[in-house]
Amino acid sequence: MASGKKQIRYRPVKNRRKEPAPLRYSPVFTGCPAVELAIQRLYQAGDAERENRFWALIKGLNYALQMQTQVLVPVQLSPGGQRSQFSWAGSPIPAQRAEGLPFWVLTTPKGQKMLPVFTKPEEADGNPATLGLPVVQLPFQQVLEDALGREDWTGLVVNPWGRSAALDKSIMRGLVYARGGEDTPGEAETRRGQELAGQGKWEEAEPLFATAAALDYPEGIRRLAECYDRGLGIAKDRRKALSLWKKAAARGDVLAQVALGDRYGAGTARTPGDPGKALMAYRKARSMAEMDMDITSWPVVCLRLAQTEASSTDTDRMVRLLAEAIHGLNLLSREEKDEAVERELRTAVREMQAYIRKTYAGTAGLPERMKELEAQVNIESLHLS
Repeated sequence: MASGKKQIRYRPVKNRRKEPAPLRYSPVFTGCPAVELAIQRLYQAGDAERENRFWALIKGLNYALQMQTQVLVPVQLSPGGQRSQFSWAGSPIPAQRAEGLPFWVLTTPKGQKMLPVFTKPEEADGNPATLGLPVVQLPFQQVLEDALGREDWTGLVVNPWGRSAALDKSIMRGLVYARGGEDTPGEAETRRGQELAGQGKWEEAEPLFATAAALDYPEGIRRLAECYDRGLGIAKDRRKALSLWKKAAARGDVLAQVALGDRYGAGTARTPGDPGKALMAYRKARSMAEMDMDITSWPVVCLRLAQTEASSTDTDRMVRLLAEAIHGLNLLSREEKDEAVERELRTAVREMQAYIRKTYAGTAGLPERMKELEAQVNIESLHLS
């Protein structure tokens, strides 16, 4: 007997032309390259490298949480696990419509129950077991918390049909409930200096950065280099800035390595810019960042690679790098006032706007794509000229 209650109907995507995915960081458009790369590198590691690569994977997963990454999770519409001959992964069920639907769980030969999660549609469609299953898009943080709450589950597995990473509950708890450790020497001074810099008080911030640099704290060295480079709170000295950037980069600071690339690309009054040398510096920054993923550095690396390496050779990759850069930098700009972050965000948005105007010129997609970008970022607050 009809209850009069409106029934929600779910339909998979059939063999028809799909609408293009929004140009934003998401499983459908970008996937989660940081996690995918960390898993791939773990498989390639020899015995001597395996421990370092494992910790690089943990940092990649933590980066995914910092980025508020969403993943694809198979669900059941009925107790029997309704399937379709078509893929759902490219057009997942929105989270608000999937509330209350049970997850589809893998059972290992030993009887362990593992929740499969996928970083992109190709991974979900990689095996008949999940091809055709309904898929929901959820925040990775929420999925981890839900899995931890199930006593009958052993853990979860990321991209189970190819190169995968199985996470038991001890690893998951570490990711969800991890807290920062004690400050290293120079960290507190750098943090306070950045607070003052955000208020425009560079004369007070510079001595704090100098103190942190004297304590050999890499970010403090980089922040001091910026003061010298731009004459903020101290007399401008670009040679000193270059020396400090090299010192910070040698101590593992990714953004200092990016700054070196910027200097090589721009050149000086006496030395012309060298795009090739700049690209090599950015590639080195990428190699450094891949082993120490963090939202403060990886989005900037994505932006530089989009502007240089990918812009002339792979437009699809370029726009995906831009989407990840915009997402990460926008999150950072909301958390704290940092002129450098806002500057990078403005650059990334301009690059994306230029791509949209060129690609969708004269089509109905142009205003739609611009609206999608405006929905992600407060364009007016960036004061784009």
